Amino acid sequence: MRLIMAIVLTLTGLTCHPKEPAGKRHLIKDRLVTAEAKDKVSAGELKQSYGQLAAQIKNGYTAYRITYNTTAANGKDIIASGAIFVPDINKPMPLFNYNHGTYFPSQEREAPSYLGYSYELIMGKLFAGAGYLVVMPDYIGYGTTRDIDHPYGAYHEIAGSVIDMLYAVKEFCKKNAIALSGKNFFSGWSEGAAVTLATVKSLEENYKGGFAPTATVLNAGPYYSSGFVHHILDASQPLAHMNTYVWILQSYNALYNINRPLSYYFKEPAATNLKNGPETTIPRDPQELFTETFITNYKSGKDTALQHALLKNDLWNWKPESKVVFCHGDKDDYVPLFNSEKAYNAMKAKGADVTLQVFKGQNHSSGVLNFVRVAFSHFEKAREGK
Repeated sequence: MRLIMAIVLTLTGLTCHPKEPAGKRHLIKDRLVTAEAKDKVSAGELKQSYGQLAAQIKNGYTAYRITYNTTAANGKDIIASGAIFVPDINKPMPLFNYNHGTYFPSQEREAPSYLGYSYELIMGKLFAGAGYLVVMPDYIGYGTTRDIDHPYGAYHEIAGSVIDMLYAVKEFCKKNAIALSGKNFFSGWSEGAAVTLATVKSLEENYKGGFAPTATVLNAGPYYSSGFVHHILDASQPLAHMNTYVWILQSYNALYNINRPLSYYFKEPAATNLKNGPETTIPRDPQELFTETFITNYKSGKDTALQHALLKNDLWNWKPESKVVFCHGDKDDYVPLFNSEKAYNAMKAKGADVTLQVFKGQNHSSGVLNFVRVAFSHFEKAREGK
């Protein structure tokens, strides 16, 4: 996935004072803790990295590593981290929040705040070069919070920390006299697509007047958690990304206090091996991995705690107030197309302004260039008021 993203991208006047409403999920007064400038890149330097997409580059940027106050899933106050890219321009600029996909614990250094090489950091730099102030959270579980378990698959929990970072950026803008245009764009890929949709939902429903979404473009996200589990349990052949699915199950088991022993879900030796983390070797065939007890109980409706956790993280059954574009490859065997189809059809039926872009013959990674082009097209039109 990383290599494909790199190759594809190579080829290819309001002040910052959004109103923070009462009744919000978090009650943190001051979000911003630190902001450290780490890198400055000129437009010329940036253009050399983007090949056919170099025409989109209009300016350089300054990259910052920021830390901010947020709340963990258990209610504890913590300091999280992320990266922001501030365009080197002297006019109000749109804000662009990009949320990254799955990083296993061994991929810690790919979190945005390290500002190293990351296939998705390339996306943020590209939009910064096009004049967007880019906000890229690490998520809880990475960066300054790497000693805390990432609440994988708990998209609303992750979205809460994303929103706290947005308000930290608001404070950063105020302190540095940086003006935003009032246009707010949101995007993400895979896990990040679900996090983004949960973020947009929360902003529209709970943060009226603060960071109102202008447009959202998503790629290959798991928006239908309660349906996804049946896709996994009913699979008649090995699933290449089983470790990812198992990680979500383990995350829900702990986060939502289900607290069943791993031996309830998994056969040996997987039950013992998974105590060492989600990256261990496990069978990819669900019939070899999961216990008959778990499969039977879940399908018969007896595993209500897990079912409620999955339903809690469904993101398809609501009506966005702003434009949402779902992108997805029809050959995606990681996060299948039915996730985007489910969300699109349900939202369209409710009268939402939604679009589904299906990339024919593309899988979870190979449709990235199309995704970038769709995002640029929709965001630039909305940025210009078209």
